[in-house]
Amino acid sequence: MLERIPVPLSGRGYEVILGRHLDRELATCVEALRPQGVLLVSDENVFARHGARYESLLAAAGPVRRVIVPPGETSKSLAQLASIYDAAFSPPALERSSLVVALGGGMVGDLAGFAASTLLRGLPLLHIPTSLLAMVDSSIGGKTAINHTAGKNLIGSFWQPHAVLCDLTLLETLPAREFNSALAEVVKYAVIGQEPALEDFEAHKERIKARTAGRLDEVVAACIRHKARVVAEDEREQTGRRALLNFGHTLAHVLETRFPARFLHGEAVAIGMVAACRVSHRFSGLDAQSTARLAKLLASCNLPTKVPVELTRQELLAGLGKDKKRDAGRIQFVVVPRLGRAELASLALDDTLLDCLLEQP
Repeated sequence: MLERIPVPLSGRGYEVILGRHLDRELATCVEALRPQGVLLVSDENVFARHGARYESLLAAAGPVRRVIVPPGETSKSLAQLASIYDAAFSPPALERSSLVVALGGGMVGDLAGFAASTLLRGLPLLHIPTSLLAMVDSSIGGKTAINHTAGKNLIGSFWQPHAVLCDLTLLETLPAREFNSALAEVVKYAVIGQEPALEDFEAHKERIKARTAGRLDEVVAACIRHKARVVAEDEREQTGRRALLNFGHTLAHVLETRFPARFLHGEAVAIGMVAACRVSHRFSGLDAQSTARLAKLLASCNLPTKVPVELTRQELLAGLGKDKKRDAGRIQFVVVPRLGRAELASLALDDTLLDCLLEQP
């Protein structure tokens, strides 16, 4: 399987190339750019597994300098960003035609992408996502960010890549917990998209969880096509269409901040989606059976679905108060009136909303 999924934009669009053993496609992308050197950004775990191979492939474009950061969300920091800048400007310094390559999961993509957007007012960027989560979500759409002590993803930019290469063979070494975590985002697309997609996932979830070739390829491709359509329609989140992709993320960001060592991103999103269904039941008429259906499906993927009892009302309110979508005591919340359809609702940050989010089934 080799599929080229376009991301058409008003400026320069690009392709997400999906397949297996994409060395030739990588060489073609690099040759088209003719970069004066390459800056490779990865994390310690990914680089140990795949770094030598990709350094060798990229060496045809000239000298490859590398920045290898510790794994985990804490590396989306000003300190690690500075380490990339230091590497970029160490003699001989990068030039405007130099290429930044992000080899890793979502954290690496966010960090390298933000660096690329700011170095010399913007360097070409190539994403090589190595996690399922990055393939179906974070590598597509141009969002880049680092964290601040005040909150998650508060310092960022929009910077579209030259291309995204999703080599599905890289998922063969992905730890089970990380793979399962990403399934939350896969389910999210089905919940906010079309209910038949959710039914298809339910019918074939065991083959998907087993990473069966063919079935996994189809699921990843469907998610990428969905994300590409949304980004093409609302690149910079101006119409509200792209904001629908944040289903489940409002509470998830609070959980990731409050319990940084406890939840992976997709695990927090799984809890957030079930909570968002409770909010949808209260404010948008979603039937209670749909909430139970989603919780059962996520649990079958070894994902958590309950809000930790340790999360206090005060912590939740404080976390929601830092959300980028809040305004004048209200928050833009993604709700689902029915599974397969999502919309934005402006909700008051009051006890009713907090009760829905904190409710223990």
